[in-house]
Amino acid sequence: MKNLKYSVLSLLLASIVLLQSCEKTFDSYDLSEISADFVPLAKPATGKGYQMHIEPFPVQKNFEREFYMRKALGNTEEVFMTGFEMKARSGTHHMIAYSFGANDKLPVENVMFDQNMPNNSIAFRSGAGTGGALFQSPQANYKFNVPDGYAISIPANASFLMNSHYFNKTDKTRFGEIFVNYYTKPKAEVKQVLEVEYLSPDEIILPAGQKTTMVTDFIMEKETVIPLMLSHYHKRGELFEVYIKGGARDGEKIYTSDFYEDPKVKVFNPALVLKKGEGLTSKVTYNNTTNRSLTFGVTSEDEMNIVIIFKHTR
Repeated sequence: MKNLKYSVLSLLLASIVLLQSCEKTFDSYDLSEISADFVPLAKPATGKGYQMHIEPFPVQKNFEREFYMRKALGNTEEVFMTGFEMKARSGTHHMIAYSFGANDKLPVENVMFDQNMPNNSIAFRSGAGTGGALFQSPQANYKFNVPDGYAISIPANASFLMNSHYFNKTDKTRFGEIFVNYYTKPKAEVKQVLEVEYLSPDEIILPAGQKTTMVTDFIMEKETVIPLMLSHYHKRGELFEVYIKGGARDGEKIYTSDFYEDPKVKVFNPALVLKKGEGLTSKVTYNNTTNRSLTFGVTSEDEMNIVIIFKHTR
């Protein structure tokens, strides 16, 4: 299995060693044809959160554009994040906000680093990253909150690596744009701080023209408390199920999602507790109707298989 905080995240997190030709500022784009019918997301009230804005950017015709951009949160002290809200122009496949590890070399702020180029070449291959994925959005309009009493600690002067993936299946250039609100609460209102962990199998191989069911076990190394769970997969996924492995509830189904564009968010009340040596089993059914094998990948024509847990250990 892969712990995505240290493995698959290395595929998704942007490398600092990038080709200079892949760096573009917004000044180099002609925005004269951008639609004016998009209404921005209102900022959180003072003391209630922060907003990040990725300004309009072009996505060429018949192309999927994925890029990374470091954005500062704007907090001068530690804050406790309880949720986020995204509003984006149509065409988004996902947006993920990654944190940075203490020893990571930080890329330049507000500069777009393209992962793929219009000629379908790879602009860069990502290097290792020690930060974790804080939040993700699978839709253009999406809001997500952790259960009451929980929060994620964000250090002072934080910045996030924003990973945006847009697709344009039309015959003319379209524009993307993203607003993200991060909502916070005072420390006194937080009972427990959570961390986010992504769990995924080592590889995905889906033969052409057939259904495939993947079953993967994830064993906990410490007693783990999980108040929240969701999944991430792409359009060939028909059903995503999660079961408890081991202990008195061995084999019990605890999660089901059957629509990849709106994966179910499962809140456990009381929180799910897995003892050391117990774990989770994911069972994901895919239907590969294409004439080629599919593997793990970041485009909408590839696949993923990720259990996302918000947890704390004891």
